[in-house]
Amino acid sequence: MEEGLPPAVPFLPHRLIKMNTRHLVIGTEGELLLLGDGLEPHGPPATPFPMRISHATTHNGVLLATWIDGELMKARMAAINLDAPLEDGVARAVLRTHTDPSNPLHPAGAAWSHVLDAEPLALAANEDAVVFALWRRGLYAITHDASERWRQPEPAWSYTKTRPRSTEIVAVHLEDETFTLTSRGGRIQRRRLDSGDLVEEFIAEGPEAPIEHHFREGDHHLMVSTTGAMHWLYGDRIIAKVQAGGAVQSATWDQQWQGWRVAGWREEILISTERTERHEWDEIPVAVLPVTNGALVLFNDGSWANSPFELHLGSTEEA
Repeated sequence: MEEGLPPAVPFLPHRLIKMNTRHLVIGTEGELLLLGDGLEPHGPPATPFPMRISHATTHNGVLLATWIDGELMKARMAAINLDAPLEDGVARAVLRTHTDPSNPLHPAGAAWSHVLDAEPLALAANEDAVVFALWRRGLYAITHDASERWRQPEPAWSYTKTRPRSTEIVAVHLEDETFTLTSRGGRIQRRRLDSGDLVEEFIAEGPEAPIEHHFREGDHHLMVSTTGAMHWLYGDRIIAKVQAGGAVQSATWDQQWQGWRVAGWREEILISTERTERHEWDEIPVAVLPVTNGALVLFNDGSWANSPFELHLGSTEEA
């Protein structure tokens, strides 16, 4: 381990989620590892369920996530209390041979867990609700104890010409009294959070190609296409357009820089109002974590590195 860097993650990481003073690392095979304020392991890693976690968010110390496996044709949605010790669940071999639909297996340590009958597309949560979308099923809102609040049919979109998968939902973002759905074709719907009813639909100012990601921090949006074209929007105003060298893994808003730190394909990209910079890496960055005057980069082999882009006081101004 390089001096001053956090210990390597002991599995292949897929995602990093910030939780107030802690962080949660999610592995490619469903592993979980909590990191403390100094990014030191907060207990041993565990695999509550031996399937890939497709969508995840945290709220008040609880992980809300969906697990899916195309080979086994299984999917789950569950809540796990991260203030309790993480538990290992059944082995994948057990899951593969389990054939009793009346007694399904669930993630270990879950406060609640449900079998899903369709592919989860997006998931978000706030104090009031957990909202998620299922492929060809529709939209759902539940409470944090899994009681249903409402459900809506699959959204209808105002596309004059429908491209393949253009109506597929790629992101859900919750607001105070409404939430937004972003479709792969680039249209966005705003809906009421208390009922799921449609309020408005509009076209996002974004890349021409199909949308792969829609990252958001307040009124700042980063729309990313399947070809790596990125549009940074503030409200409906385009701040910057940047082309990544390949697939984008994740993007994080950096409050100090007032810009985006992007984990790309063997590259790290900084997009700020002052400038855009990129740095090539030998490994694939999974996430870029802003820290005081700089950032840490987590790679897909579990190692860490210091970002080359450091903040010099007085060098940025707010968008």
